[in-house]
Amino acid sequence: MAAAASAFAQNAVKANSEYPEFYYGDSAKGIDFVQSIKVLAPRQCSNVKGDVTVVFEAKGMTRVLVRCWKGGGEWGADAVLADLKLGEDARGEFVFHADRFPAGPTTIRLQAIDGRGRQDYCELQLYNLGGVSWKQGIPNRDPPGAKGMKLVYKDDFDGPLSISSDGRGAKYAAHKTGGGDFSGWPFSDPEGDCLPFGQQGTYLRIHASKPFGTKGRTGILSSIRSDGTGVAVPVPSYLECRLMCHSAPGSWGAFWTLSKGAIGMNKDDPRYEATKSAGCDELDVIECYGGYGPGNPNHGGRYGVTTHWWRQQNMGKAPHAFPDALKMAGGSSWSWTFHTYGLAITETDTIYYFDDVEVLRHPTGPVSRSQDTWFLINYAISGISGWPYDVERYGNESDMWVDWVRVYCGKKLPKNFGEIPVVGVKGTIGVSFTSGKDDDAVLREWDIAGDLERAQSGWNNVKVAGGAKTGDLRDSCGVATSAAVMLGKGAHHERCEGWGFGGADLRLHRGALRDAPFSVSGVPFAKYDLVVHLGAGVSGWKGDVVLLNRAGEEIGARAVNFGWIGNGRYVEATREKGSNSDKADCMVVFKGLTEREFSVRTIHRGGKGAAAVAGFQIVPCAKRSDD
Repeated sequence: MAAAASAFAQNAVKANSEYPEFYYGDSAKGIDFVQSIKVLAPRQCSNVKGDVTVVFEAKGMTRVLVRCWKGGGEWGADAVLADLKLGEDARGEFVFHADRFPAGPTTIRLQAIDGRGRQDYCELQLYNLGGVSWKQGIPNRDPPGAKGMKLVYKDDFDGPLSISSDGRGAKYAAHKTGGGDFSGWPFSDPEGDCLPFGQQGTYLRIHASKPFGTKGRTGILSSIRSDGTGVAVPVPSYLECRLMCHSAPGSWGAFWTLSKGAIGMNKDDPRYEATKSAGCDELDVIECYGGYGPGNPNHGGRYGVTTHWWRQQNMGKAPHAFPDALKMAGGSSWSWTFHTYGLAITETDTIYYFDDVEVLRHPTGPVSRSQDTWFLINYAISGISGWPYDVERYGNESDMWVDWVRVYCGKKLPKNFGEIPVVGVKGTIGVSFTSGKDDDAVLREWDIAGDLERAQSGWNNVKVAGGAKTGDLRDSCGVATSAAVMLGKGAHHERCEGWGFGGADLRLHRGALRDAPFSVSGVPFAKYDLVVHLGAGVSGWKGDVVLLNRAGEEIGARAVNFGWIGNGRYVEATREKGSNSDKADCMVVFKGLTEREFSVRTIHRGGKGAAAVAGFQIVPCAKRSDD
């Protein structure tokens, strides 16, 4: 055994100095763990009820002890489900009496030994459809860390979820607002083939999975949207979340906060540059680093609490702690049962809590004092954490469960705080040009794209082909209209650059109609605005966008300079036809139109690139004339 440990130490990645508590300074920690347990039934992450027979094998092992956390009282207690000696076939089974245990997310823990110093640990995640209701939902008392503050936001996750790619039209964004997704298995959008989010019972489920042939998928929730709206609070504030995660190699669940910075600010705001350059406070209320074995955290019930003062000078070493959950609150780890993780930010102190017990305190940084704080809940799989991942024995499936989240604040907030802003204009007709081949240039039914004032879902994807006509365009509510679009002779598709956009907006701008006019007939509105979204390849383009009526007369025109803007911002072209400017823009808006038919042509003026239109929107200013 000593020789094996020595050999491992010579070849192992050195223990991460930021997480010494997980390794206890020994890079060979976990060498005694070998992966042998494989649960054959029931399937990982499945639903169960009543008496459930669990079947497993543990090759090379002689004994398996099985436990599960049981409800009752303030903290519950650990229950032994089975203590089995294994025969030559290394197989075993036991009955899990699910009705005696808490309803909802359940973790059965199997610990195996071989009698020679080797061991294995495996967590079987199930959802108990029966069982006993125990400590579910938001409590009716305020936490001590929020003393003197008022509840300003809560989400019990007991109803339909409200999540969109960038947060528009929803409570949460499905990516890290401001950019920087960091999971090895990508954070994915909330609908369609990439479905990491679910609501079951009174819980939010963030499901990490890796279907065959994919890079994997998992989820994150950001409490502010791409435009900066959402849940963000000034000091004094208190934020808390009740959650349970999975301990598997590479699993990395977290509840954490960031200072808002310049997200949503106008660049012309005199405070913009100072705010942007002030740095950012990241306050990690809990980081659940999972997994046992060589090179894994081997947490033993510990979790990470860390403060990061990003891009700030003279702040000293960032405070951190590694609380041991097994020594608090009844002695259960973050993967065994639910616990509440809280954070208080006051003018003087920043305080971290585990089930209302203080686990770390330090002076509040200047950025946290001066900027609003917003929260994130995520389930990452490896990624920038650096830990190796191995979820193969769990069928490449793993869950993080969230019971609820709530936010308190000691200052008066706007009356509409926490409300979901109305997205776009109801009944807008949107068309996105595509080749019909590039999946990442096709807008899905639920995708919300467009500038903040006119963003919509329900886009019509129109395949670019010379002379093609598409009729019965549907509006953003899915209702068929009399509008139709005709593409000019010689129309062909251009695959464009993203030019700073992401999510659905990137899909809109990925495909475009190049160097050809298009016409629209049957406009169903008595009065409307026309928004023309531009597209381009790597060279961008300068020129004009010209609007013509049915008689071919010019009724509007704008000079454009479609190039890099950054941060996925929509900038309207406002210059007169034929003028030049280095200021970049990406859309043209013609307001107050009344024509039932119109056409749009683009003119390329000098330099590289080619004139291209990514799509357009007909935005009603009055009710439909065909109602």
